[in-house]
Amino acid sequence: MSKFDSIRFYRDEEVSKVLQGIGNHPMVKSLIEYTFPGYSEEQIQELFSSINSIKDFQAKIIYHTLQRVLKNSSEGLFGSGFEKLDPNTSYLFISNHRDILLDTSFLNVLLMENGKIMTGSAVGDNLVKKQLFMDLAKLNRNFIVKRGLSPREDLGSSKMLSEYMCHLLKEENRSVWIAQREGRTKDGNDATHQGGLKMIGMACNEDSMMDYFKKLRIVPVSISYEYDPTDKLKMPQLMAQLQDIEYIKD
Repeated sequence: MSKFDSIRFYRDEEVSKVLQGIGNHPMVKSLIEYTFPGYSEEQIQELFSSINSIKDFQAKIIYHTLQRVLKNSSEGLFGSGFEKLDPNTSYLFISNHRDILLDTSFLNVLLMENGKIMTGSAVGDNLVKKQLFMDLAKLNRNFIVKRGLSPREDLGSSKMLSEYMCHLLKEENRSVWIAQREGRTKDGNDATHQGGLKMIGMACNEDSMMDYFKKLRIVPVSISYEYDPTDKLKMPQLMAQLQDIEYIKD
């Protein structure tokens, strides 16, 4: 048992079994029908049988799903700066945050297309309450950030998260994505929260915190959309705040 089992994403040897377990779920079937219209049941089974790792799942299904999304709802995805990254080196990407699925997915599309190491990405457990969402998240190399803890529990959870990120970067040579603050920015004012940096530094094993941060190879990421992907979801809360009304998120 790994000390990180409660938060880690799936290992490659677990992928096939998990995928077979969720393959008949209506949402997964809809995903496949959207991504590969016209595929027969036999073709779908052959596709699932060929997937034995997270990289397989992302390259053979999710990458194509995202290409369909881009084709159907945008004029394309554009990125820059990837030529400055070494293809064999892991990095800690600290990013602004608009949409937990699209932000990390589009970054990984660009990393894949540029031949760089793709990320393990942080996601709050409030977004993966249902087992299907948890499975899909972990199949996409998401690790879990526990929310709503007591101060004592939060301290222990933050230390474990910091150690896991350090483990991914240094021991597994796996890049990591984390948002610069908890929750999506609703006013466009993207500022890195000090608490996030303190959490990252909790695994420091250097005499100097600055030396430790340098060894994490931090890369700042800025992502923008012509239209905010979650604007309709944000507006009720903003309107409630404007009218001084208590808002309870679904």
